[in-house]
Amino acid sequence: MSIVTAGLLISFSGIIVVCLGLFDVIPNSNQTLNYIFIGLGWIFILIGIVIRIVGMKLEKKYQK
Repeated sequence: MSIVTAGLLISFSGIIVVCLGLFDVIPNSNQTLNYIFIGLGWIFILIGIVIRIVGMKLEKKYQK
């Protein structure tokens, strides 16, 4: 699996967690826990984006 694909999968998992938090699918006891899930999802999305950018730069470097 390439690093770009790994970054894409990490971003998708973050998107799924954010959607589950927004639509109240994740059972939680209070609103703060819901915000924590949404925040963690955004962290995964941002990490996935950074991994994809780094992977694309590496692939571009090796193609030259």
